[in-house]
Amino acid sequence: MAGRFRVGEWTVVPELNSLERDGRTVHLEPKFMQVLVTLSEQPGEVVSKEQIFKRVWLDTFVSDEVLTRSISELRKAFEDNPHEPKYIQTIPKGGYRLLAPVVLEVKDREVSVSLPWWKQKRWQLGAAITILVLAALSSVYFFRNRREAASRPRITSLAVLPLTNLSGDASQDYFADGMTDELTTRLANIGALRVISRTSAMRYKGAQKTIKEIARELNVDAVLEGSVLRSGDMVRISAQLIQASTDKHLWAESYERELRDILALQSDVARNVAREIRIQVTPQEHKKLTAAKAVNPQALDSYLKGLYYWNKFTEEGMRKAVEYFQDATQKQPDYASAYGGLANAYHELAFYVAPKEVMPKAKEAALRALELDYTDADAHAALGWVKWHYDWDWSGAEKEYARAIESNPGSSMAHGQYALYLDAMGRFQEGLQEHNIALKLDPLSLIGRTNVGDAYSGAGQYKEAEKKYREVIELDASFAEAHAGLGWACVQQGRFPEGIMHLQRAAQLDTGPEFTAMLAYAYAVSGNRNEARKILAELVDSSQKRYVSSVFVALAYWGMGNRDQACNWLDRAAQARDSYLSGISLEPAFGQFRSSSCFQNLIQRMGLPHSEN
Repeated sequence: MAGRFRVGEWTVVPELNSLERDGRTVHLEPKFMQVLVTLSEQPGEVVSKEQIFKRVWLDTFVSDEVLTRSISELRKAFEDNPHEPKYIQTIPKGGYRLLAPVVLEVKDREVSVSLPWWKQKRWQLGAAITILVLAALSSVYFFRNRREAASRPRITSLAVLPLTNLSGDASQDYFADGMTDELTTRLANIGALRVISRTSAMRYKGAQKTIKEIARELNVDAVLEGSVLRSGDMVRISAQLIQASTDKHLWAESYERELRDILALQSDVARNVAREIRIQVTPQEHKKLTAAKAVNPQALDSYLKGLYYWNKFTEEGMRKAVEYFQDATQKQPDYASAYGGLANAYHELAFYVAPKEVMPKAKEAALRALELDYTDADAHAALGWVKWHYDWDWSGAEKEYARAIESNPGSSMAHGQYALYLDAMGRFQEGLQEHNIALKLDPLSLIGRTNVGDAYSGAGQYKEAEKKYREVIELDASFAEAHAGLGWACVQQGRFPEGIMHLQRAAQLDTGPEFTAMLAYAYAVSGNRNEARKILAELVDSSQKRYVSSVFVALAYWGMGNRDQACNWLDRAAQARDSYLSGISLEPAFGQFRSSSCFQNLIQRMGLPHSEN
């Protein structure tokens, strides 16, 4: 193949950015290959740093550290000892010299040059030809690569598919999933690049679909896929970038680091992706993209396990997430992301346990995370959630969501939570805009789509709400929240049999108190008071054994027409700082109850800016 040449025992293939020897292939980053080709043009001669910078990084300012790392990676690929080099020699204050002989493959002939060049007093004719031909080929290589890059369709959206766990040990899936999460988060910091959230991307784990099919369903220009292999304290990640429209592999690299340097590895991958797609990166984004603080391997392991359980969104999952995030912070007290994860896990637990037990801990963890890293978008969002649901600090919550989105415009969680906040404030149109942004970032999110239905339902637009709920059920007929939303919309329109059917289905899929309380209300307003009483009695009994949101009991009592008991249980909810009170002013089921003095007193007590829909 034109352009191939040998350096010592290695065959260099610039077009594939690879080295080959004895049937083994080592992939290089494109810039590393360019450095090698530059040195190969002058074998045996000292090539100054300035010469290399002009050739490889002509239009880019980079530090000496970047070149030093490039040389280090080349030595690692060649298995070269920097103290007794056989391939690349460092010349103090001079530059670098390629020691190994270069053999150029030209059709069926080889043009070779023997070392040491610096001992020869004259250039030999064959060697001169070698240099000229090699320089010409490498120039063609560089110019062709630039021309191809310039002709590529613009890439402004990307999906990071779940990295494949190559360990053969299913118990290591959490590690591969965590690496996928972290890489997604890092790339999402680029404002000009729309990166699909992990929730949607994880639906393709193990899926037998083509890249084109996945890209079309997620509406992205390119896909990043790869694998991860962990062995002891070492980890290797292989990644490749694929253009969706042509199914063409644009770039492929393998990285190997110690676990403590995993953040540096993630930075390398993200930076190289950004460079390859030529996306605009601001100085602030570049700083976040390349942040690579060392991390305690044991703390990292606990953090990734915490992420794994947090993403399950169950009570048991949240409890385990808290344990692992806590363990991560104990093993590394300055681990900002672990504190952010802890804050999110605590505030989600407030739906299952008394908020006063966990919300102050959530706030403490979020503040600690921001003390360590004020740009942590997840921590800002977590603090916004606590201020909204627990502190009833409505303006403070909005400021935190604004900071979260400013820190990471690509965070679907920040946009989604802010949308829910705007819904609760009665700012329907603004909320809908944020919901749409969140869905562009996380198009297959079942809860995200259901939240849009809830927004329409809260605004009294039940027909639109029904459409959204039915779309979710088409995607996943076992998603309880969508059945509950659809059933609720039907009940509010007086279609009781259909509504009760869907609420029953929701209660079967999720046996928690929320959907059974909604079912009790539906039974009561439809005239089946016996079933309503039965469920209400079960709710009251459960509330004496474990934490049950008093809002649910109040809802059931209101359906039965018992205003006094509804008021009593709403008062209990206020005393408990119940998380479900956050959107109480817009709950359509309370209807005429909103005009009652006890309801208005509750709104005033909470300081809600909007008391009516």
